[in-house]
This record gives sequence, structure tokens and C-alpha cells, in this order.
Amino acid sequence: MLFATIMLAVLFLQDTKKHTYELLHTKPMSAGKYVLGKVSAGFTVCLIALAILNIVFWALCLIYTKDSGFEVRLWDFVVSTVLYILPNMLMIVSVYTLISLIFKNPLPGVPLLILYMVYSNMGGRNAEGVYGYWGRPFAIMVRFPGQFFDTAPPPMALLNQSFLILASVAIILITMQIWKRRRM
Repeated sequence: MLFATIMLAVLFLQDTKKHTYELLHTKPMSAGKYVLGKVSAGFTVCLIALAILNIVFWALCLIYTKDSGFEVRLWDFVVSTVLYILPNMLMIVSVYTLISLIFKNPLPGVPLLILYMVYSNMGGRNAEGVYGYWGRPFAIMVRFPGQFFDTAPPPMALLNQSFLILASVAIILITMQIWKRRRM
């Protein structure tokens, strides 16, 4: 997430310079093509970095657990990535796109997304006063319970991931409207 936050600033930096921004709005380019192009480019770069990290961690798990009897499958890494990371990544890219177009500058997106990460990572107390990490609405991080071998998804995680996908689509549609409005 931190990599995406910093990398996405580069994605929009050239477009938001005064002369480039004005030139983009004079070209016969639809809002959908521009916004979806930016979102897909940012998502693809993050996806490549994520794929490299998955392969590295999978290989490290194979190397360091071969004598301990743990079964390590690449498919488990892929499924976990699709369920718990890709929706978060889509949300980060869509929020960054929205922030970049609202401010006409990608730099305000960095501290705002870092605050979003802090919100997503904060714990809280339940009704009994026990401190722990429970799902937060629209959180871009999935925290698992404290038990080391318990890999069951935390409550509300899969529902939250579904909401993140829906919210990302809504944000992308809003971003397209902002692009159209600025064009006129």
C-alpha cells in the first residue's frame, strides 16, 4: 500500500502540470478513456509489483519450510491475494485518481492515503472492553486475529472487500464526471 501511494504520485504528476492538463482537456478523449486508462495503468503497475512479491514470498516459504512439514502452495498465495489485496489495491488506485483530479495535483493524495492506511490499521475495543483488530468499514487492510495458526478470515472481511469493489467503481464513475465537468 505504501508503494502504491508513492508510485501513483508519479502516474499523475506529469498530467497535472498546467500546460499538460489544459492540453489533455482539448483532445478528443473521453472521460472514460482517460480515467480508466489511468486507473488500469496504476493497477497494472501495482499488480506487477504484487506478483513479484508473491513469488518471492512463496519461494522463501518453500525454502524455509521444506523440512518442517508445512505445505506451501502457490495457489494459496494467489487466492489470498485476490480476496484480500486486489480489492484494497483497486480502492487505493481509485481514491488516488479522485484526489488527483479534485486537487489537480497528485501530491495531496500521499498524506490522505497514509491517513486512510492508519484508519484501516487501527484497533479498537469491543463491547467487553477487549482491545483487538476488528474489521472497519471500507478499510484497505485486512487484519487477521492474533492466533498464529488461525487463518480464518476475520469477521466482516469478505463483506468489506465486496464493498471496496463497489465503492471503487462508484469513485471511478464520480472521477469520470469530474473529468467531464472540468473539460467544459
